[in-house]
Amino acid sequence: MKRQVFTPFAKAQAFGLALGFVAALLAVNQLGYGIRLFLIATAAAWLAWEFLLGPRAPSHKSDARSLLYGGAMGFAFPWVGFLAAAAAEWLRP
Repeated sequence: MKRQVFTPFAKAQAFGLALGFVAALLAVNQLGYGIRLFLIATAAAWLAWEFLLGPRAPSHKSDARSLLYGGAMGFAFPWVGFLAAAAAEWLRP
C-alpha cells in the first residue's frame, strides 16, 4: 500500500486550520460562548468551502501566493465558527 503524500497547499491549509482553531477555541473558551456550536459551525464552514470553492482552489500549485491562500483559508474556518457562536450568544434573550 502506497503512503498518501499531502501537497504543499494541503499542508499550508492544515497549518492555518490548526493555528486558527487553537486561537478561536481559546477565544470561545475565554468569552464563554458555546463550544459545541463553535465546533459545528467550523466543520460546516470547512465542508462548505471544500464543496463550493475547493474544486477551484490552486491545490496543485506550490508558489507563495497559493500557499498563502491555503493558509489564510485554513485560518478563517474556525473564525466562522467563532462568529456563529458569538452571534448565538448575542441573540440569546
